[in-house]
Formats: sequence, structure tokens, C-alpha cells
Amino acid sequence: MVDVAVIVPTFNRARTIEASVESLLAQQGVALEVVVVDDGSTDDTVDRLARRGDPRLRVLAREHAGIAGARNAGIAASEARYVAFHDSDDLALPGRLASPVRHLDEHPELAFVIQNGRMVPPGEPWIAPGVAARLAARPLTVAEVFRWNLGQLQGTCFRRGALATAGPLDTSLGILDDLDLVLRVAARHRGAFLDVPAFEYRRGGGVARNRDRVHEEAIAVAEKLVAAYPEALEAIGPRAFRRRQARRYARVARVRAAAGDLAGARRALEQACRLAPFSPRYRWAAFRVGWGP
Repeated sequence: MVDVAVIVPTFNRARTIEASVESLLAQQGVALEVVVVDDGSTDDTVDRLARRGDPRLRVLAREHAGIAGARNAGIAASEARYVAFHDSDDLALPGRLASPVRHLDEHPELAFVIQNGRMVPPGEPWIAPGVAARLAARPLTVAEVFRWNLGQLQGTCFRRGALATAGPLDTSLGILDDLDLVLRVAARHRGAFLDVPAFEYRRGGGVARNRDRVHEEAIAVAEKLVAAYPEALEAIGPRAFRRRQARRYARVARVRAAAGDLAGARRALEQACRLAPFSPRYRWAAFRVGWGP
């Protein structure tokens, strides 16, 4: 019986896909299946994987429709009791699957496990040691996921039932569908953080390079969360929520101003001032943008 299905969405990653998948198939101490969803690649990704001949590996080819839809297709095609995710340009480290499966087996009250990772270059941890120690010391709730943006699916393993209750990944999101999913699961269930490196994440790749869109989607994901789960706002704290959203609007304003979109920057700063009306920093920024560069 398969313990965990690993969903790997990919698009034109022929240069990295083989090493990435091999790092999963090399995992020890767990029965696994790897479901690669090729999202309409135009390179030889599918051909490279077809040559591997490992019965634990399945490849689903579909027309290009985005990473969230590819992840949804992988979930639907798998049957294991636990579901993990992996990016096709990253590497899974030893224990990536056995550790969360063991932890979830031992703690039936938990719905998900998030493990730490390494960012390359230069090899620093995804979650810094001090923060990681605090997260590992208590159950993980939506408040911690929100505060620390714990949306790297490469380090997460879910109970299938928790994913079913949260609903599918949001295909309207181009970048932060991962954070949106973890927040929605954490709004209804508790999890755990394990401070052991489970993955190596390549900096600077993929869609996350579009910082303006990242900030805008972060705002939308947060608003969506508290609209669907009002109790999440209480867990996070209304004041902390408004402060975080104000900072995000200010970041959007900086990106827009740097691109010459002063009207867009002013609109973003108006939102920041509305959320944090007593912040002189945002009012001063709005004043400067109002008078031009």
C-alpha cells in the first residue's frame, strides 16, 4: 500500500526534472508514488521521464493551464492517504517523506506537517533557526502560517482528507496558490513544524520572480482567507492582519513608483494609510508620491 503521493507539476524543466524526480525516488523508509504532471512542455521533459522505467513514477501530460491546475490534476490522479508536493527544479533531501509520514502516523490529531528547507544559493535555511525553534515547540496554526508565509509546498505533507475539506488549489492565482492552500488547511486543522531540512530550493527561478504580482496576490490571498474563515482573523489578530496588509500595499507602491506608475503607487498607498492610519511612514510616502519623483 502506498503511503504518500508526491505531486510534481512541471513546465519546460527538462534540464532539472531528472535529478529532481530521482531525489524523490531515492527516498527511504516509505512507500511512495511520484505523479509528475507535465503542463504542456515544449521541450523533451516527457521523453526523459519515459525512459526511467520506475513503476513508482507516473507522468500525466496535459495542455498548458498553470501550476495550480497541474497540482489539482495530480491530486485527483493519486490515491495515497498522504499527499506531498515537490517542484521540478528542486531536490528532496533524505527524510523528506519518511519524517512527515511517521509524524502524522504518530499524531492523528494533526492534519499536516511542514519541514524546513535550504535555499540555494547560498545554502541558508528557509526558516531561520530562532523562528524555526519557536515554530517547532508548539502546534502550527493559521496564525503562524500567516505570520511567516509558510507556503513552500516542497516541505509540506497533508492528510488527503484535509485537502479535500479545504478544496482544490485556486487556479485564479498564478504564484501564491501554495500559500493560499496551506492557509486554508491551517484555518480548519492544526499541523506541526519539523526543523529538519527536507528540500533544496533554487532562488530566482520560476514565476516568483515577479515581485509586484507576488505582493498583489499576497494581499488577495489574505483577504480571501478572512472572508471565508472569519475565525482566522481572530486567530491572527485584527491589528496584526491590518499591519501586514498595509506593509504589502506599501511594497506594491514602491514597485509601481519605480516603474513610473505614480497613479498606481498612490492608490496602493491610500490603502496602506487606510489600514494603518496612524503610520507616519505611509503618510510621508503618500506625500512624496503625490508630488512626483
